[in-house]
Amino acid sequence: MHSIPPDLPRDEWVKVGMGAHAAGVEFDTFDAWSAQAGNYDSRAARDVWRSIKPGKGVGAGTLYRVAAEHGWRMGDSKPLQRPPQAPRKAAEPPRKPAPGMSPAEVWGRCLPATAAHPYAQAKGLAGAPLEGLRVLPEGDPLRIAGEPMAGALVVPAYGPDGALQSLQVVAVGDAAARLKAQGKSAKMNLPGAPMAGAFFVVGDVLPGAPLYVCEGVGTAWACWQATGHPAVVCFGWGNVGKVAEALRQRDASARLVSGVGA
Repeated sequence: MHSIPPDLPRDEWVKVGMGAHAAGVEFDTFDAWSAQAGNYDSRAARDVWRSIKPGKGVGAGTLYRVAAEHGWRMGDSKPLQRPPQAPRKAAEPPRKPAPGMSPAEVWGRCLPATAAHPYAQAKGLAGAPLEGLRVLPEGDPLRIAGEPMAGALVVPAYGPDGALQSLQVVAVGDAAARLKAQGKSAKMNLPGAPMAGAFFVVGDVLPGAPLYVCEGVGTAWACWQATGHPAVVCFGWGNVGKVAEALRQRDASARLVSGVGA
């Protein structure tokens, strides 16, 4: 898959995923490859992977065909060092947020989060780090996957430069129930704002101290509460590598620990 650019048009990206699945590729490999695209959406990658049915649709041959179109040849460990063939379609540009729906605009409309929020109660989120979270007010126009997000918990996703890059919105109530009934997660990333390399820290980072690296905010909070050490939310395991690299660049002495949980 290293021969294939991840920013393909969506239909071709899905076919590559189906071909990779048929070839026995693990999800983490597909997700890490997808995360290199500017319009990467960790939830979309997971949903597409889960929707693939073994033995149906696209086979492993499609993966080899697409790789060959971009310079790979059977038996090569690396793509040929020559200009690759042009893709059949132009790559889709990264999606742009709708007017009023950029991370900064949505974040600016939010209210401070409290331990009384349904998700905070369910996950036991409490303590000073709650100051870093917010809640979408009632009547907010934001909709994701067709569902209203008013009342949702909002987790900021900061880029390596410390700037607000995206948001993860955790739906609650009827919206969360409908999403789960469709086999979708209640945690939705803000459309048009890439998550690649973004993170959120629960607790205070100290030089050389243990730092837990987690997929979601619930697990990160549990690590912080149980150990007293800070934990980093990576918004999906496909993002862990990029986040860990950025953390190492900030503090080479950091003791990174994998935080695993539901």
